[in-house]
Amino acid sequence: MPRQVDHAQRRSEISGAVWQVVRESGLEGLTLRSVAAAGCTTGMVTHYFRDKKALLAHARSVMHRRMADRIDAMPVRHDDPRTHLYAVAEQALPLDEERHLEAVVWSSFLLTTRTDPELLREHSVSHASWVRRLTALVRAALPGEPEPGDLEARVRTLVVCLDGLALNAVTDPDAYPPDLQRRVLERQLDLILEGNRTL
Repeated sequence: MPRQVDHAQRRSEISGAVWQVVRESGLEGLTLRSVAAAGCTTGMVTHYFRDKKALLAHARSVMHRRMADRIDAMPVRHDDPRTHLYAVAEQALPLDEERHLEAVVWSSFLLTTRTDPELLREHSVSHASWVRRLTALVRAALPGEPEPGDLEARVRTLVVCLDGLALNAVTDPDAYPPDLQRRVLERQLDLILEGNRTL
């Protein structure tokens, strides 16, 4: 009787190999062959993914889902929305080995979107989902109801802060250690949530 193949597990294994290659060799080292050498057979890789772009897109989607799962598993602090906002925002920063690897994959993927409309569309969907999540959390943490344009400016300020911190921390980790990242995020939240004063 033929053995049942767990396709989701196979894709997850390949994604893990993709992350390993990107971490060790960067985006330029990502090929079907290098992923196969990292723990999968070439046939297995080519069966599920047609090229390097498909590999990276899948790894990015898995990364997004893992981050979302961590956030969804957090207890919601209705009594302290600022603390909850901080805990969620912190998930986007490379503060430990797992999140550092995710940030490396994210930054590598992000750079490819500049010249690839298909990957840009995929990035835009994930990014919009992240912005919606942060928008709800920032609104809950503010002492009053801001104007829509003001709320958007606050959220986009937070997004830019998180993206910039993550990118700099994976590029020059010694200059942006976890403790500094946390302090910057705390200070940024103080500014973003400072009453209803327009930014």
